[in-house]
This record gives sequence, C-alpha cells and structure tokens, in this order.
Amino acid sequence: MKNIIKSLALVFSLSSFVAQASDIEKNPGTDKEAKEATFHTNVFKGKNATQFYCFVDKQAGQRLTITVRDHKNNIINEQYVSKNETHVAQKMDLSQLPDGDYSLTVASADRMVVHPVRITTAASVRYIYLTEEEAAARK
Repeated sequence: MKNIIKSLALVFSLSSFVAQASDIEKNPGTDKEAKEATFHTNVFKGKNATQFYCFVDKQAGQRLTITVRDHKNNIINEQYVSKNETHVAQKMDLSQLPDGDYSLTVASADRMVVHPVRITTAASVRYIYLTEEEAAARK
C-alpha cells in the first residue's frame, strides 16, 4: 500500500495539472507566504474522462473542506478533512455527472484553491467511406 502511495506521489509530482488552479485569499492583509505553506493541492485526470485524483498535503491542526461545484456554483459534493490528517489522496469518480465545466475547491479558514475540471465523455465518431456501388447496395 505504501508503494502505491509513493508511486502515486511520484506521478503526482511529475504529471501536468488538469488546469491552472486559482488561489483566492479571504484575508488579503496577512502574509501570503505563510498561507501558501499551510496546504498544497494537486488535481489531475485519471484514465477515464470522468475520473480525477485529488491530493492535499497540509499542516496538522487545520481543517479543510473539499467541494465539487457545477458551473452555476451549486454544491455537488462536499467533504471535510479533519485537523489531525496531514495527507489526503482521493480518487473521484464523476461519471454520474453530465458533461460540462465543474470546479474542485479546497478551502481552509483563510485560503481557497480552485481547480477547474472539465468532464467530456463524447463518443468518438467512426466514418465509413463507401463507393457509389456500395452505397447503392446498402439502400
């Protein structure tokens, strides 16, 4: 199990982001560098177009909320991370949701990081080219 987590952490550190996350400060007057050290997040796409991985490293003693929202800012799923946990690795299967733009938000009392997520499950189209005789025979 530890080897799997270590390999996922390696993939996590080497992989590209699904999209750029935006960092929203709730208290802009405080030291930003101190806030950035409180928790770090990464979200990336899995094998399927509806599968995502969310990793969070945080300091003990801080509570976090992980929220999935639709494009109208409606909450679809919300999970709480206890203050005693320092690492969270979560696989999210969003296959029950329709195609579209969503956001995955990780928030503490003083900082919020938003990762845009796009679900696209459009089936591939297969084109078959027929000669005029083949098309006439199919009619």
